Amino acid sequence: MKHMKKGSRWPVNPVVWVIVALLVILGGYKFFYPNHVEPEHTTARQSSSTKVIDVEEGSSSAKKATTKKHKSNKDKLWTKKQDAKLAAFISDWQQTMGQSYTGTNSGSSVIFQGVTLPDYLSTGTVYVNQQPVTMKWTTNKKDDSDYQVVAAYAGTQYLYLFTFHQQTPEVLVTSQAASDGVNFKVTENAQLISGFQNIVNGQSESTNSSQQ
Repeated sequence: MKHMKKGSRWPVNPVVWVIVALLVILGGYKFFYPNHVEPEHTTARQSSSTKVIDVEEGSSSAKKATTKKHKSNKDKLWTKKQDAKLAAFISDWQQTMGQSYTGTNSGSSVIFQGVTLPDYLSTGTVYVNQQPVTMKWTTNKKDDSDYQVVAAYAGTQYLYLFTFHQQTPEVLVTSQAASDGVNFKVTENAQLISGFQNIVNGQSESTNSSQQ
């Protein structure tokens, strides 16, 4: 009878114990270490987003500064840098001519035959080839005068005006000042013409010629 009772019990299969042990181990791992790589991904995404914003803001600021500078020079016929280049050019040119000239660079005034520039242009009468014209001391491209004067150089014999006529650089000259106005003509000095044009166009100046 005892032998029959022992044989009636269900034996436990070892494979079942192995499966149960594995399930317990995996369940414990998931419980103690859930989603352990997620915080690293989140940090990476936040860092990347911040860098993109910084680059875009920097690029936008640079574009605004460049646009503002470009706009400020766009409406100018003449700049301080060009004025300094003209002064250096005249300094060399007057030596080839054996003459001496005083200019209006750095905000100075010049006097020729009792005429003071640039003041005279706002009060006196000016002619070009005996024809009355309007002249204004200005660097503004939008000025509607016949001539925009940006510089003047006076010597003992000649007075030169560096002007823009219909947006084109032009050098005018006179040898005497009349009591009822000053009459100018376009200079025949090729050296002055090319030197002024080169400065306006951003090219190098030359003083190879010395013919008046």
